[in-house]
Amino acid sequence: MEPRNFSSPDATEKSREARLNKLRERRAKAVTSNSDSVLRPINSESKSRLGRSPESMRTPEPMRSPEPIIDNRFNNRSDRNYEGRPENKIKPLPNRQGFVEARTEQRLDRSDNKTELRPRKKANGSNNRAIPIKSPIKSLGWQFLRLAIAGIGLSVIAGTAISFWQNQQSIAAKTTATELVVKDDPNKSQDPIPLDLKTEATPLLSKVKDLATKEKDLSMQMMVVDLDSGAYAQIGANQPIAAASTIKAPILVAFFQDVDAGKIKLDEQLEITADVKVGEAGDFQFLPTGTKISALEVATQMIVISDNTATNMIIKRLGGFSALNQRFKSWGLNNVVVNNQLPDLEGTNTISTQDMVSLLAMLDKGKLIEPRSRDRFMDIMRRPITNTLLPKGIGEEARIIHKTGDIGSAVGDAGIVDMPNGKRYAIAVMVKRPDNDQRANELIRQVSRATYDYFLGGGRLPANNSNSAPSNSPANSTESASPSNNGSSVIENITIPLPNAAPNSSPTNTPSTSPSLNNPSELTRQNR
Repeated sequence: MEPRNFSSPDATEKSREARLNKLRERRAKAVTSNSDSVLRPINSESKSRLGRSPESMRTPEPMRSPEPIIDNRFNNRSDRNYEGRPENKIKPLPNRQGFVEARTEQRLDRSDNKTELRPRKKANGSNNRAIPIKSPIKSLGWQFLRLAIAGIGLSVIAGTAISFWQNQQSIAAKTTATELVVKDDPNKSQDPIPLDLKTEATPLLSKVKDLATKEKDLSMQMMVVDLDSGAYAQIGANQPIAAASTIKAPILVAFFQDVDAGKIKLDEQLEITADVKVGEAGDFQFLPTGTKISALEVATQMIVISDNTATNMIIKRLGGFSALNQRFKSWGLNNVVVNNQLPDLEGTNTISTQDMVSLLAMLDKGKLIEPRSRDRFMDIMRRPITNTLLPKGIGEEARIIHKTGDIGSAVGDAGIVDMPNGKRYAIAVMVKRPDNDQRANELIRQVSRATYDYFLGGGRLPANNSNSAPSNSPANSTESASPSNNGSSVIENITIPLPNAAPNSSPTNTPSTSPSLNNPSELTRQNR
């Protein structure tokens, strides 16, 4: 193509004529090459677009000023007027030769038979893209699927919350169970509490040693502690010694521990069996085998009349010797040991005066057992019928809870004394002796009297202590025991022959109320 020259009208006209000649040549070639195709002439509208008819192109026209060629095919679609056109019809454009193939229109006609489509509007407002119509069944299925997924999610959340709650409940239950086990286990319920020893009562200790040295063949162990001030005195207190019946006091504490833990009921019926029935002390030995007695009554008779059969029944109910010894050690009482059933005349069961005072001090501070059981313990320990040892050394205004023990080789007493001046002390005295020597009993009474006077005087012994005695002391009573009473001993107004007395010896001062050998139930109301 020659370059356009806009310098003059003649040049413009020549350029126009050259272009028209080229168009004629192309048209002739197209008619020759497409003779097999069905062509149709361009309609009047197409002609108007070209501006001239083919015939007019053959005749040269007079020269005129050039005009810009405007092709309406490249106008903006939004400016076109589509009114009057058939629906779903697209007007074909002519090719370069001015003809349109007929098959294009036929192809558009076949679109009327297709499935109805729903147009979707684009952002620019055109409707050329069609979207299929959604099925309502498929929409409903999607809704159900969404609900199922939501339900599964809620189930997972709820399951997690329930699992967490159950874990917390399980942990709480285990913690509660552990607390209950600790509470129910007497071995772990209380930590041992050492004695609060502060000041040694030197005057009292000197007085007790003077009393002990007068009897060369007696071996005494003692300990006393002021439960308020911590003043104390002791002689060989940590050495084990034959316990006799004094060991029944810690057994009673263990009994009330199991009552507090719910392991024993006070109205529970305990049976007298052949393996627990023994003699020497108490009334239960005369009851028929198989007799049932409430647990509280059995425990009470174990202390009040020092019944050996009742003691063996309680030991059996608490689990035997091993279980009791383990419990005593958990309290810090290493010398309190049960090796045999009562009466244990050989002295294999042991205690120490320090352990007995420690036990009484813990009870005074509210340890080991609950307040209700402590009240029952104190009430039972206040009622023993044998009151010939520690109680004989205190004044009438004072109160005492205690338990005595008496076998041939040893005798002793342990308890808490509550004085009228408000002081309270725990005391335990045990004496080894020749077989049933009553001087040991008198030594215990003297030690009790000296201790009472010392705390009553505010830490000072009276000047005439050796000659004075409380009103209920054996010095002012005809009930005192003496080894020179022709082979007899007086215990709780009951005169009994000593085991080593001559067969023909008879008591010189026998009360009218002494029991007869024909009535063994009275004879056995003594402390062994």
